[in-house]
Amino acid sequence: MQMNSLRLLTIASAACFASLSIPVNAGEYQGTCFFNAKKMACSVSQNPYTMTMRWDDGVTETYSHQGNGVFIDERGGVWQSNPNAPKGIWLEHANGNSIGFVED
Repeated sequence: MQMNSLRLLTIASAACFASLSIPVNAGEYQGTCFFNAKKMACSVSQNPYTMTMRWDDGVTETYSHQGNGVFIDERGGVWQSNPNAPKGIWLEHANGNSIGFVED
């Protein structure tokens, strides 16, 4: 009985370590980004941990996903996902700014 438990623990541990070594691929999408009323062509890449917006004018912003629709930008700003957005992703800041992305 103890031998089976030890074997199961060894297999489970190996599976956990193997899953940690698998790379997380980011999806890249082309579309239109929005900042308040301004819009511009851009690309967005996402993985389970971050979202990066690359605007056509050269600006790149990365937001780390905190769970529950909350994202933190590189300067520490907190952005809340708007679940009522008709399409794409829309984030809102407490200061009234909003950003969004719609895939073309």
